[in-house]
Amino acid sequence: MQKQILAAIGIALLLTGAASAQTQGTLVVKDGNGTTQNLCQVSSAAGSLQIPCSNIYVQGAEAGVGNPLPVVGADSGPITATATPANSSHAAGTSVGGLFTIPLARVNGGSGALTQFAFTSTGASVGQYVVRIWDKQPTSTTCTDNTAFAGNYATDDANLITPFFTIAPIAVTVTTGDTATYASLTNLNWDYKNADGTASQNLYVCITTVLTDTADDNHAVRVMLSGPQN
Repeated sequence: MQKQILAAIGIALLLTGAASAQTQGTLVVKDGNGTTQNLCQVSSAAGSLQIPCSNIYVQGAEAGVGNPLPVVGADSGPITATATPANSSHAAGTSVGGLFTIPLARVNGGSGALTQFAFTSTGASVGQYVVRIWDKQPTSTTCTDNTAFAGNYATDDANLITPFFTIAPIAVTVTTGDTATYASLTNLNWDYKNADGTASQNLYVCITTVLTDTADDNHAVRVMLSGPQN
């Protein structure tokens, strides 16, 4: 078995006369007239050679027009969305800040893994919240600031990337110069793939308060997501 790494395009090709257990797709090369080409030239810094195109296999996925080989390893970095809740008490079970839209994917309709979640309350709330995250805009769910949350099992819940979870922000050890409270979850591994009817990069987050919340009234709250992108 002979291996050739094409550094210029950043993918590895497995060159062999027969498909291995790891092979999933055979490279088929056609010219502008649609004629299949028998010989392919493979180049690297060390030189080039011609081999039968039928002996080139793309390892890990079948690539072609409409089904490109995924680019793995990019990272979103922290992507945030901010809202300022209404200047009135938020009753238990109501949304705080409404629906947050966060463009986490690398491309429209993209996928990846959510590995970190963070929440900031500039009003210094230390109450508990329920968090839900969808990969498709939950159009049949009520997530409007200072309005009672109403979920939709029949349609929207199918696009939750994980079951609901709870957070409880805490203050920093020394509050001088920073009176906000923070909550975070790390080392997550929640797969997602945007499923919007018109593809987008977005995930959608709804925060609801467990108890009456007055600390966030008219004070900005922020949601942050990050993770590797396909």
